[in-house]
Amino acid sequence: MIRNQKGLTAITWVIVIAFLAVQAVMAMRIIPVYINYGSVKSIMDGLPNDPVIKGKSPKEIQQIIRKRLSINSIYSFDKGENKNAFKFVKASNGVKIKVQYEERGPIFSNLEFVATFKHEVFLPK
Repeated sequence: MIRNQKGLTAITWVIVIAFLAVQAVMAMRIIPVYINYGSVKSIMDGLPNDPVIKGKSPKEIQQIIRKRLSINSIYSFDKGENKNAFKFVKASNGVKIKVQYEERGPIFSNLEFVATFKHEVFLPK
């Protein structure tokens, strides 16, 4: 009588656990970047309804945004290529604020990830 194997062998378990470990490490490196993007997006989405912003110049609005980012412990806009991530485009009926930036980070030794983010908000006069 032939017995069929039930379950996984030890080698298969090692492979599955190694695969899950790699996925867990990647998630621990990448998820905080998306959490930061969620914070940036919520800060920008709150600007049109904020009475403090009314009548401010783009430079003053940028200072307000940077203060709110620092309150949320997001410092990636203070250095490097992301320093000029915020763009202000004047229109006849308001200002459009665009943010476009990328985050880079290590995963394993020489393996890195790159995440690119874009968001824009219109501030009416």
